[in-house]
Amino acid sequence: MKLIIKKSDLLNAPCNEYDDLPNGKFDAIKEIANRGNHAKDISWLIANCKLARTANMLTYFRSCNPSAEDVSSLIKNCKLAQTPKMLAYYKSLKPSAENVCWLIINYKLTQTAKMLAYFKSRKPLAENVSWLIENCEFARTAKMLKYYKSLNPSAEDVRWLITNCKFTQTADMLIYYKYLKPSAYSVGMIIVNCKFAQTPEMIEYFKSLNPSTADIRFLTENCVLARTAKILKYYKFLNPSVEDVNWLITSCRFAQTAEMIKYLKSLNPSAENVSWLIRNCKFTQTIEMLTYYKSLNPPAENVSFLMINCKFARTAEMLEYFKSLKPPIKDIHWLINNYKFTRNHLNKKER
Repeated sequence: MKLIIKKSDLLNAPCNEYDDLPNGKFDAIKEIANRGNHAKDISWLIANCKLARTANMLTYFRSCNPSAEDVSSLIKNCKLAQTPKMLAYYKSLKPSAENVCWLIINYKLTQTAKMLAYFKSRKPLAENVSWLIENCEFARTAKMLKYYKSLNPSAEDVRWLITNCKFTQTADMLIYYKYLKPSAYSVGMIIVNCKFAQTPEMIEYFKSLNPSTADIRFLTENCVLARTAKILKYYKFLNPSVEDVNWLITSCRFAQTAEMIKYLKSLNPSAENVSWLIRNCKFTQTIEMLTYYKSLNPPAENVSFLMINCKFARTAEMLEYFKSLKPPIKDIHWLINNYKFTRNHLNKKER
């Protein structure tokens, strides 16, 4: 078979493998044959070249043993292939449930009760059905939701569906989600990412699951509803680590309070912990925190590191404090040679 065309006959540019097509006329079938005669390339040609949209080309396409994916792509992209005969041929290739789902979502004429029944016959996974419900309005029915539940989806899959599909954002679906015993992390995720789930009841349910301090920190950082004195009190009750409290103060403006700094100090943080907090959180860049930091007797190398990485700590007082720790002379020289603020301070002292 031959199909003589020019590049200008193509609606879109082909993939890089076809960059060396002749500038004049050429036999498209021969060019595809020279590159492996892939059915997907024939499918692309039919969809992107009006001259290739013939019954003979469809027959040739089928002779190349296309995959179900090749056929579904052609049906979606080419009106010529949108016939009962091609749909029957597609089904004869026993496509995966995932591919049938893709076709129903992307080709409106397959959004029928008959195709939904065929989709179910391909034994889809729960995640295939949730993907269909989310992306195809035709599939958003009580019947499909019931079928979805019959497949025993995981709590994570139900969370994903509720978060991404307004149709499933109902009290009944939240009850079903809870029935599946989700983890505290999962509940935190749905509260953060789904406005429908941002209720006092869901916050209380979250707490009933014995969340970790990291779970609570994540929720507090990302959900305004959770930024309450009550939640912070609960967080403290769980005895978070210094590192966890540091991270919460740094990441959540709601936690940047004198009370939380006082709580942090009660945990006896190391000088390194406090240095990290000062470097990473502008709220803690105060004279008071620098004084507290020095009270923890930090090693000279940590003081040097703080000055290098935090502009607020580059003061004459901190430099003098660093020198009082009697660091190696080479460290002082390195600091002088590499950082302008140390040279400026020394020049002032000499004047």
